[in-house]
This record gives sequence, C-alpha cells and structure tokens, in this order.
Amino acid sequence: MELFNIVNIYSGKLIPVFIRIAAMFSFIPFLGAKATPMMFKVGLVLALSIFVAPFAKVNPEDPFRAILDAIFVGMSMGLAARIIFGAVEMAAQWISLQMGFGLAAVFNPQFGETMGPLNFFYMFLTMVFFFALDIHHHFIEGIVRSFEIEQVQYKTIFQTIINLNALLFPLAFKIAAPIIVVQMLVNIAMGFLSKAMPQANIFFVSFPVLLAIGFIFIIASLSLTFMLISKAFLNMKEAIFLFTR
Repeated sequence: MELFNIVNIYSGKLIPVFIRIAAMFSFIPFLGAKATPMMFKVGLVLALSIFVAPFAKVNPEDPFRAILDAIFVGMSMGLAARIIFGAVEMAAQWISLQMGFGLAAVFNPQFGETMGPLNFFYMFLTMVFFFALDIHHHFIEGIVRSFEIEQVQYKTIFQTIINLNALLFPLAFKIAAPIIVVQMLVNIAMGFLSKAMPQANIFFVSFPVLLAIGFIFIIASLSLTFMLISKAFLNMKEAIFLFTR
C-alpha cells in the first residue's frame, strides 16, 4: 500500500525518470544486454525510478520537453559508459588476434556479434571495476542532478561526448600495448628461428608459446589495466557531472 501511495504521489515525475534511467541502462553492458531478462531490467529500472522520483524536479507544464530531455540525457550518460567499455573490448580484440584466439570466437547475444574468450574476460573485469569503484553511484547521482538544471545544454553534452570519445583509441592501445609488443617480439624471434632451422615446424611450436607468454603478460599487466580503467572511469564521472551543470 505504501508503494502504491508513492507511485500515486510521484506519478507525474515517474515517467520522465523511468525513461531517463531506461535510456541510460540500454547502453551499459550486461545491464542493458539482450540476454538479460526483460523482467529483471524493467524491475531494476522501476525500482531506481521510484527511489529517484522524490528527489527529481520535473516541469509539469511541458511534459513533451521533459520526456525529450530524459531520452537525450539518459542516452548521453549511457553512451559515456559505453565508450569506456568499447575501448576495453577493442583492446581485448587486438590481444585475441595477436594470441591466435581469432578462430575461438563465440556468438555474443548482447550485441549480436562474435567475440573471443578474452573479450568476455576483459568485459567482466571492467564490469567488476564498475561496481567495485562505485561508479554506479555516480550514475544515480547524475540522474538526480540532471533534474536540477533548468535547461539541458545540448551543445555542451555533444561536445563532452566527443571529447570523451577521443579517449577510446588511446585507452584501448594502452591496455593492449604490453601484450602486443611482447607477442610481436616472440613472432620476430620465431621468424629468425624458422630461418635458422627451416626443417623444424615452428608454427606448432610458436602457437603454445604465444598463448603461454600472452597469459603471463595479461596477468602481469592487470595492475596497469586496473589503473587505466580507473582513470577512464574518473573521466567519465567528470563527463557525467558536466551533463548536469
């Protein structure tokens, strides 16, 4: 009964808040994935909407503008997170190709495309960092703060997304660089060995060596990966706060 009263009191605010949170979740991996049950996604968005609605300031005189702002701001905040996850996914794809995991790709129901096993590992790792660093709290705070601004600055949000998008390739390169450099050196060494010993089948020797060295350097570079992803999430946090100025 108490929940019904809350929904009844804040019904005018609940729809814009629900749309804003749903648009944001649609870009966040795992939470907005196709494989995630629809009932879970709707229930989570509705629960957050009920939690945020009492603090939201919605203009009841212009509901169309409120819904339009909700869609735009929600998608922008979700896209800010998607850029970081996209960079990690790109780095994992480069590492998979260097290690020879290109043929071990499997179908990813989240985006309807194939992904290598390392892609899943890095994506799950990034999602763990996402919750361990309390980044989801900043999204909730950003949603509440976004209702405090009198007018959404579309130009500022566009510019912030473009600036954040400029981090995508450098972040992916920094994450994958240690493993790629080592794999290239191993390939060069195997090339010299093949010239020195043409009768030996270097291909069957190099493949397990590449895998072993690749896994060793992936584990050794996890601290660097954690630092890079943490800095990227801090940039994303600043971008979210820029949306709500």
